[in-house]
Amino acid sequence: MKIKITKEIKTILDSAGNRTRIKNAYKVYAAVYMASLRKRTDNYFYVPSTLLRSINTRYSRILELLKDASIIKYKSTFKIDPNDIFNQIESKTYSTKFGYCMQYKFLIDFEDCEVIEIDMKSGVKRRWYEVLSNSLIELGYPPEIKRDTFGRRVHYPLIQVYKTELQNKGLCIIDAKTSQPLLLWCLLKERDIIDPAYHQIFSNKLDFYNELAAELKLKDRKAAQKLFVYWINGKGKLRDYRIERLFPLATSFIRGLKNGNYKNSASFFQRNEAKIWIDDLLENIPVEFALPVHDSLIIKEQDYETVLAYCQSKYPEIRFNRKEIGE
Repeated sequence: MKIKITKEIKTILDSAGNRTRIKNAYKVYAAVYMASLRKRTDNYFYVPSTLLRSINTRYSRILELLKDASIIKYKSTFKIDPNDIFNQIESKTYSTKFGYCMQYKFLIDFEDCEVIEIDMKSGVKRRWYEVLSNSLIELGYPPEIKRDTFGRRVHYPLIQVYKTELQNKGLCIIDAKTSQPLLLWCLLKERDIIDPAYHQIFSNKLDFYNELAAELKLKDRKAAQKLFVYWINGKGKLRDYRIERLFPLATSFIRGLKNGNYKNSASFFQRNEAKIWIDDLLENIPVEFALPVHDSLIIKEQDYETVLAYCQSKYPEIRFNRKEIGE
């Protein structure tokens, strides 16, 4: 990974400790720098703690070094001190409840800098990576695997063409019915948020898109799906605001996710989706062949019953389906 770095930053990172700590410090900095390439107009950018923790559990120490040297700054707000109403307390801007992470910005420019190469590979190999890599090799494709920072999704060239490339090769797909609507329901429940109309659909195991289409008198299931996607990911107000009236508590939760930047919501759902499908299901899958496609897994037909039982045991609330390649 190529990144820009100044002499001042190198001096700070080189003071992190022994050789191993210095190496990890450069990796943490590299992750922050790459995240900064997606900065907003106010120059702030999001850096998920889960990403930094995966690089080094003591990442906060490195960030504090950069902060104390006025290299970076985290976004904060000021609140009244409950013990002294004439005093204000600085508070970091993030929310574990609503799922938006810390925001930072660089306080320096990178005009006088150099470009260096950072090896971000960890000595610890995750099983999901090994399963995916070996599966691609078995199919005759190069194991070119990347994982993004926005939603922690996994990408590889075959993912763009699998519907045509993998037909008639003894493979099938396990996916989740109404995946993101169900994910939202589960995330709301984790936070003790019960939206009556939304909760009723899933507690009664009804089809979300069919129910939404019927309730709002939409053209069909596809129209309901399109409305849902814009509701959770879109910018600005909805043309059809009836969904907000139908699900007021879920709407408040989504608005909380979009606070500051509407893209926070898409990032939040993708990260939680990746936790299920990559960091849990693929990481611990009881077979040696599997390819992830966001909210689904491509597996061998002969492994279908084994993988289905495994997925259902892990996530009994998710309704897993079988699909054929190309559908």
